[in-house]
Amino acid sequence: MSKYTKLARGFCDLLIWAALSGASLLLHKLVRPFRRGFFCGDESLGYPMRDSTIGHELVIGLVLGVPTAVIAVVELFKQLPGSRPTQRLAQLYRQAICYLFGLAMCTFATMLSKLCIGRLRPHFFAVCQPMLPDGSGCQDAQNAGRYIDAFTCSNANMSDFAFKQLNQSFPSGHASLMMYAMLYLAIYLQVALSTRVSKLLKHLLQFLFVMFGWYVSLTRITDYYHHWSDVMAGAALGVVFAWLTAVFVTDLFANRRWAKNGYSANTLRKPQVSPKSSSKSQAGGAAAAGAPGAAQGVPPALPAYTFGTLPYLAAHPAQAQAQYAQTYHNYGYVP
Repeated sequence: MSKYTKLARGFCDLLIWAALSGASLLLHKLVRPFRRGFFCGDESLGYPMRDSTIGHELVIGLVLGVPTAVIAVVELFKQLPGSRPTQRLAQLYRQAICYLFGLAMCTFATMLSKLCIGRLRPHFFAVCQPMLPDGSGCQDAQNAGRYIDAFTCSNANMSDFAFKQLNQSFPSGHASLMMYAMLYLAIYLQVALSTRVSKLLKHLLQFLFVMFGWYVSLTRITDYYHHWSDVMAGAALGVVFAWLTAVFVTDLFANRRWAKNGYSANTLRKPQVSPKSSSKSQAGGAAAAGAPGAAQGVPPALPAYTFGTLPYLAAHPAQAQAQYAQTYHNYGYVP
């Protein structure tokens, strides 16, 4: 694959990510959520209004900055024999754009679910202070137990943005985005990071990242911005997209799939011919290699320290023979 072809593919991936991210933004700005009614006296909607422990801007910064920074450090400083700086940067770009694409998918799915369901937040009564068309409210005795679907918010201290957010409780966007980002980062570290100091160090980092995402999710319940079921649904959504992105988009476990099929990293190594070998043994070996059923056409497995793409073959062009190109191309990777 030529340099310009690789640049064109990378630019196309960037455009796809930008288009999906823009679609999520347009959903948020232009589409009004489903208007759901309520029962006067519903205790699940009577919680007080509180400030967010983790605000929207901070969550956006976390899901964009933390995984991208960790991926950059790992990709630029991990040990790969013979890799050039341009190859490391290309690998970093591929890993980052796959993560961002999964984040865009999770964002779009979360926003679409919010707009379709239109569930009211736990602090609905405190923020909205609903007023019925006849001028009465839920505090009036004649409205006790009634289902109200025609109302206006009378709280003059709240902005239009706060009113629009009132019926976007399900699922929790904080939970879905943070769980996606932190779980994907844990999966990525499992494949990409090798710690020689301690075996448990990597798993400690994975645990801390996932627990941080879970903590941010739980704050949405204690801040009365979401019901507990909203947070659970958002967390489940993030887990699903993290798994889908890691397995099918980034293809982090490609080397393990090769190993499961019975191939080993030794397949990549060229056979070493001893100078003392006789011509007869060499001829016999060549005949055996050409015989039916020989391992001549067996595709090679990835080395243990490669994942996602093929930095090993890229660093060793002599071993990137034509017989290997179609095999790896079927997995989306061309050496």
